[in-house]
Amino acid sequence: MLQIRNREDLEGLVRDGITEGLTLDYKQSGALSKEEKKKDELCKDVTAFANAAGGQLIFGIEENKHAPVSVDKGAAPDITKDWIEQVIDSRIQPRIEGLIIHSIKLAKGLGFVIDIPQAVSRAPHQAPDKRYYKRQNFQSVPMEDYEVKDMLRRATTPDLEVDLSFSSGSTTELVHFPYGSEVSQPFYLQCTIRNCASTPVHYAILDVLIDHDLPNPIQRDPFIVATVVDQPPRPKCWVYRRTIAAPPGVPIFKEGVDPTHIGHIALQLRSNMIGSDPFYVETDIKAPGFSRRAEWRLSSKGGVLKIHRHTSK
Repeated sequence: MLQIRNREDLEGLVRDGITEGLTLDYKQSGALSKEEKKKDELCKDVTAFANAAGGQLIFGIEENKHAPVSVDKGAAPDITKDWIEQVIDSRIQPRIEGLIIHSIKLAKGLGFVIDIPQAVSRAPHQAPDKRYYKRQNFQSVPMEDYEVKDMLRRATTPDLEVDLSFSSGSTTELVHFPYGSEVSQPFYLQCTIRNCASTPVHYAILDVLIDHDLPNPIQRDPFIVATVVDQPPRPKCWVYRRTIAAPPGVPIFKEGVDPTHIGHIALQLRSNMIGSDPFYVETDIKAPGFSRRAEWRLSSKGGVLKIHRHTSK
């Protein structure tokens, strides 16, 4: 989000012509009022941001065709940060966690910046008119029934990601060949499982598919070689598998990565592989009601290994 904390920051938005968008909306200070209709409109806009990608509501800027024109003089004296917070908290269900309100001194009153996080665990949020809104095309529009149901489902569904790196945590590593050897010293592919949702995961299976041409000198827990697959268009691959179960293990939480959710696969290169075409790697993680697959490439050039997520063209 934009860091808007003073009048100079607001004037910078006007000077630079920063237009409204999915995560940014300008309002005149007069839009903040103790009229019931104005309070409902405030809450509708706040829920729309929360139910979409999150964003910022900025009160204190006049706009024309979604572009900022000038900084106005500020809201009425009875409009305060505490009053705005009380309106939002009392009229939106469920309450939005992590919302932050900043006040800015203007010519005759205050302007306000409301930082609204994207709704996750408590989504979706309902406006005072009992409807659910989302941000779309510079407006707050009602959500379709299927969109509301999808948000409710996502609020109780895990969202697992697998990060690949080397044991150092970097995506690059220098490969070493012992004197006179055609095979490199082992290097270790580090597989880290993260949960991007608030729902903890008690059971998950991770398969890592790695090009069959890469030697595996050492079997290391928690991965075992489950099988070999040969299913074009992917090349022939080893399938390394690990299973997480809690108990006895630790559930996968959003709040942090437990060391037990980091595993390593030992690999080697033959000298004739240096500079060859990138090697195929695939991650496939599954949990109850969830699955995610990603392709990666492991390349070697000048004795340097690099792992990166592959994007199909």
